[in-house]
Amino acid sequence: MNGLFAEFAQIKIVLLELAVVVGGGIALAILGWTFAKEIHGFFRARWHSYKGFVLDKLLSLHSGLSTRSFLFMHIVFAAAGFWIGHDLIGADFWTVVCTGLGIFGPFIWLKRAIRARRKALEAQLDSILQSLANNILVTQNLEDAFLTVAEQYVPPASQEADILVKQVRLGSPMDAALADLGVRAQSRYVDAIVMALTIGRKTGAELPKTLEKTAKVIRETLRVEGMMDSKTAEGKAQIFMLAAAPFIFAYMADRFNPGWLDPLFHDPIGWALLALACVLEAIALGLALKFTRLEV
Repeated sequence: MNGLFAEFAQIKIVLLELAVVVGGGIALAILGWTFAKEIHGFFRARWHSYKGFVLDKLLSLHSGLSTRSFLFMHIVFAAAGFWIGHDLIGADFWTVVCTGLGIFGPFIWLKRAIRARRKALEAQLDSILQSLANNILVTQNLEDAFLTVAEQYVPPASQEADILVKQVRLGSPMDAALADLGVRAQSRYVDAIVMALTIGRKTGAELPKTLEKTAKVIRETLRVEGMMDSKTAEGKAQIFMLAAAPFIFAYMADRFNPGWLDPLFHDPIGWALLALACVLEAIALGLALKFTRLEV
């Protein structure tokens, strides 16, 4: 009898242990599933944010790159930066620096490409305004004037004019199409043209004369900006040379006296000093560039 009770007690213990194991497994599975959903949602949101940002920039450039291709290029740049810093140079500090450059490099390229495209568009504005004024005198139609720009000019002016004409032909009001042009161009000069055309259309002003006056103002402003850029170019070059000097000195010191800079790269105090130096270097570079940037 006692043996039977002992067997029942042992079965109860086994069943209880099994229930605890099964219950714990189910609880862990639920927690893991919930955590996985949260992680998936987080990365999905980040991907949509990244995709929207990159797609907006690529569309503004009229680039044939897709967001997935840009992401692949981004990963390759980051991996190349890590490989250069970790394997070629062989220092933790330079691994972080090179990886950071690989991560931010594609964004810097996007920013510079957009700026170069804006500069190219601004260089065409004087001729475009003259063409618009002449076409309006002949056709009395702003849409036809932009169509002439789309057909006779090279990118980026032809691309922007073509988009505007297509928007109008699809039913968008001219004022809305002009506002979209200003948003795409991201140029204060294009904003000035859009404002002049919009106000001129609403007030019944003579658009050719308005465009000619706007062209004269923009031409003079661009001339003054070009003079100022040429005057400050030498100062900017000196600033970048001074900013690069510490890195060049560190590289040369490491080559001529290997191990002399090891305390900076292999000690927490050295890491802190390097981080502080980089922050101060960035602040100094930003302030110096700000002082050489003259607003018109």
